[in-house]
Amino acid sequence: MDYISTLQDSIDTSIDMKLFKNRKDSSVAHIFKSKLTKLSSSKYKDLDNFNPNRLKKSAIKAYPLSDRPRGNKDISSIKFHQKQLQQNKNIEPIWILKKNKKNILLDGAHRIVASFIEGKQYIYAYLINI
Repeated sequence: MDYISTLQDSIDTSIDMKLFKNRKDSSVAHIFKSKLTKLSSSKYKDLDNFNPNRLKKSAIKAYPLSDRPRGNKDISSIKFHQKQLQQNKNIEPIWILKKNKKNILLDGAHRIVASFIEGKQYIYAYLINI
């Protein structure tokens, strides 16, 4: 993944969730109202629409066969990000929208799970304040 792909995914999610009226408003917020920050792993459970039950010691436990919205892509995505982390490579920051005192995950669930499995203390996140 790259910055543009995660940005587009986050914009699409924010529109699907009806957090913005249209693509233009969402794009403006993502580009001009976001700030790169470090999110402590202790804050994962505070994300409004992230299932903390996904925080398991392996990808298969985090996404059991009976609960894989994207099929095997859930597992392959986590394993890809784990490998990046194991090789000390950067992974794309996740996207979070802060609205009405809620922190809403827009993009990055698999990166969160991979970071958790790898025991990382934080993950980079773009935080959009509106």
